[in-house]
Amino acid sequence: MTAPRTVLAVDGNALGHRAYRSAEAELDAGDDRPLVTGAVVSMLASAWVHGPYDAVLVGFDHAVNRRKLLAPEYKANRPPTPPALTAALQRLRDDLAACGFAVVEQEGAEADDVLAATVDTCVERRWRCDLLSSDRDLTALVCEDVRLLRPRARFSDLSVEDAATVRATYGVDPERYVELAALRGDASDGLEGARGIGPKTAAKLLAAHGSITALYDALPELPTRIESSLREARDRVERNLLLMAPVPHLEVDGDALAAATVDPGRVRGVLEPLGLAGAARRFQRAVTAPPPPPLAPHPASDTRSGVPVGADDDGGHPDPGGTDGHLGVPPGGPARSRPLGPHAGEQEQLF
Repeated sequence: MTAPRTVLAVDGNALGHRAYRSAEAELDAGDDRPLVTGAVVSMLASAWVHGPYDAVLVGFDHAVNRRKLLAPEYKANRPPTPPALTAALQRLRDDLAACGFAVVEQEGAEADDVLAATVDTCVERRWRCDLLSSDRDLTALVCEDVRLLRPRARFSDLSVEDAATVRATYGVDPERYVELAALRGDASDGLEGARGIGPKTAAKLLAAHGSITALYDALPELPTRIESSLREARDRVERNLLLMAPVPHLEVDGDALAAATVDPGRVRGVLEPLGLAGAARRFQRAVTAPPPPPLAPHPASDTRSGVPVGADDDGGHPDPGGTDGHLGVPPGGPARSRPLGPHAGEQEQLF
């Protein structure tokens, strides 16, 4: 058995989009440096205070999106990706791989599917894992040894979400978050839920009945307004469950992660010739600095995000130089497999 590790699993598309927006003015002014790469490496440096990490894995969206093929309305409300951003994301993949980070992309899947598979690997091997993304859907992956680091307006101001924080914020256990989101809908992905049922009502219904399946079994017992809304929305809610759950059967190479290292010297060797010496130095300082003393545990009642539930908090500009202090990961308990959800069998057929 390999020694326990701590893995930083990164949503490359989410961070790449944020970095592109922060550098858009300079790129438009003719700066030909790969500024998106520099900004993302600086973001990794900011996140390092919540580590340290033995390995970094960065997941990216594949060009073929199985969810869009299944449901044309999925993310149809989003504007087309600018060609410059597409090019920057491809360059980001290449640069991060050259820096020695594990870059993973799987056919038909999105970055959050890759992160879900990474969580499965880490839980199986009793490793700790931090997920770095602005995507709230990853809340469903949080468990005893898995946290979600979600940036707020300033990137250095990361919301550190463990299982207790999720329960306090959303009123459900992490493994029920997908069901809450399916009832509520997700405007950012163009998915409508049950009309008139917001996150608080959804949480109360799940707390009372345990699952969406049990909730629909109890329809005759519910207040008329809620019964009518759930009955009318049943097809949408069940479709949401299929679309929001991770693509099944993806695998991440655990042996490669077990052997992976983080080499700030290699990162400098890649970035300095690209005119990104500042980002390289920032990353090296973050990785090689002695860990600060631990602070008190993150309060479970901290819900300072200020972003409506269901929206991806990926606004603002990266703040590569800031830090939040150190938050230690609690010692791990028994390994726990990620729940597949009530419609896992149907999803396997679809995907």
